[in-house]
Amino acid sequence: MANAVRVRVELKIHNPHPSYEEREIAFKKMFTAFKKACTDSGVLHSYKQHEAFESKSRKCRRKKRESELQRLKAKLKENFTERGKKPYE
Repeated sequence: MANAVRVRVELKIHNPHPSYEEREIAFKKMFTAFKKACTDSGVLHSYKQHEAFESKSRKCRRKKRESELQRLKAKLKENFTERGKKPYE
């Protein structure tokens, strides 16, 4: 099962009896905050990734390709930094 992510957005009520326009503006602000929180937590990315069926062999090839890229990036990072020093020092 995938990791559970909870996204919560609260609306601060300034006026106990808002007009229709004020409620619309507040809803739009709350909805944009919700969309931003969803994208920051990676909910949509995870949903789209699991949306289509992926066979075991295709998943294995994808994981192998990702690990190869990670290994190459680590090797490049090692080659372009001075030995004994951390990068960006």
